[in-house]
Amino acid sequence: MSPKHPIRPKAPGSSTESTPGRRDTTLDHLPRRPGISLGHEPDLPQRHPFPEHAPAPEAQPPTVEITDLPASTHISRITTDHPISHYYLPPKMVDRLPAPDPLTGFRSISSKRKFVDLVDGGTVLLGTDRHGHLRVKRLSELEPSGPRLERVEGTLAWRQVRAVRIGTGDSELIITRHPLAGDGQEAGPSRRPRIPDTGASSEPWKNWGIAAHHASPGDISIEGVRYKTVPRVDASDHPIAYIKNPAHLIYDFDLFQATLRQHIEQQPRGAIQVPPTHHWEVDPRLPFDRTLTDYVAAYFPELSDLSLLNVARKQFSLANGSDIATGAGLTTLRQVFTDWKTSSVTPRPELADPLLMLSVLQTIPGKGSHRIVEVPDPADQVPLQRLQFDSQKFSGEWRYFSSSLTAGAIKRFMKDLLTRNGYTVFELGPAHTFPTVVFTRTGHDFVFYMSLHRIHGRKVQISPADERRYVPERLPELIGPAAMRAVQNAEAANKLIWLKGGGQILADHPDSVFIVRTDDPRR
Repeated sequence: MSPKHPIRPKAPGSSTESTPGRRDTTLDHLPRRPGISLGHEPDLPQRHPFPEHAPAPEAQPPTVEITDLPASTHISRITTDHPISHYYLPPKMVDRLPAPDPLTGFRSISSKRKFVDLVDGGTVLLGTDRHGHLRVKRLSELEPSGPRLERVEGTLAWRQVRAVRIGTGDSELIITRHPLAGDGQEAGPSRRPRIPDTGASSEPWKNWGIAAHHASPGDISIEGVRYKTVPRVDASDHPIAYIKNPAHLIYDFDLFQATLRQHIEQQPRGAIQVPPTHHWEVDPRLPFDRTLTDYVAAYFPELSDLSLLNVARKQFSLANGSDIATGAGLTTLRQVFTDWKTSSVTPRPELADPLLMLSVLQTIPGKGSHRIVEVPDPADQVPLQRLQFDSQKFSGEWRYFSSSLTAGAIKRFMKDLLTRNGYTVFELGPAHTFPTVVFTRTGHDFVFYMSLHRIHGRKVQISPADERRYVPERLPELIGPAAMRAVQNAEAANKLIWLKGGGQILADHPDSVFIVRTDDPRR
């Protein structure tokens, strides 16, 4: 029997019987981006339920082009905004990494970061994306933005994964949308009407309702619809609850930061109980209008990107009491950001000032009668142990500081830097030795006493003569009378914070300004 040929579609107005011999390859649903709930998919042409009204195949180019792939094809988004060479580590940093592990090829360091050597000779940081794929990552990134990598079998080197691999591994499905004439301007018989940016599209939380069989004690009801909430641990009577997208089980720092950066409208929404009936209503304003790192950067603009990230992470943990967001913790963060904006006194200073978040480093014995403070590596920031200011953000001042070796120069340099980042520095003392600055910050009554140093490497060397820096009789000359009185009052109130800071030059990192917190140097 000869094979049957497909029958051409009948013209409009002909019989409504389905056409045999043609296989329907139209997908009912395309994969949606994470964070876009049902009803918020990008506008794509839909199949018309009545075939006799559908346009002939030759009338327009296909909206979706799909190549034949195995049924088990895994669909994932790929990002190739930057070539892999943009992620290469500087040679001086690569030289300090340990040798590759003979089993994995990883060059791991104490902070659990993994670096790999590429077949083309470069070395990059490795990260895992939300699908579990290994990708190239920048030191300052939460989620890797680079291309996928794979290890070259039988070697310690790694290489970039090709865009499409058919066979036993994952395959990439590439979808291309072709805009049609009048696309997005008017609706036709075979097009979805464009939904105006009102209602559910501007209030995505209205699609976050859950079915009754998914209900739990922490849920709240709004206008008869039940919603999941951010945990209200030990604060069930807190006046504000936060409803959330049920697809987000918990919010750790990374997910919350990524949500604010990529899909800000999908962040948890605040709800309050309105008297006299105490029914819940959703606050129409977004709780957060930017990422957590952007909040920190607005008030500490010259911190390095890595320090911005570490401060924001520490602040998130302190506010929530753990690494997981709670309703009370989100409210606390909002209050801190409001206090920054209004220069108000904050009830929790340790959340409002990065210097109060720093771990206390111990002074340890060095060679002979010297003592040392070991300054943590810039990339090893768990817990938060140092602040780092990016010299590229004040390159002119840094060049002047680097060329001058006087005590007065380093004092003026640090005073200006601290002032630009929101601190109030007392008038500098006239002494030409033992450079020191004393300063405060609006919002709390702690006083900071910081000795200044220039270091090559990772150690602050403290000589026996350094004890004269703290002799009471010398304080008026070293820090000035006003600063001396502030230090004495703060010490009496147990609100004096000891710091060491200055310029740091490392072989494997860019030059930077560091600040660390130490124990009492007089003991």
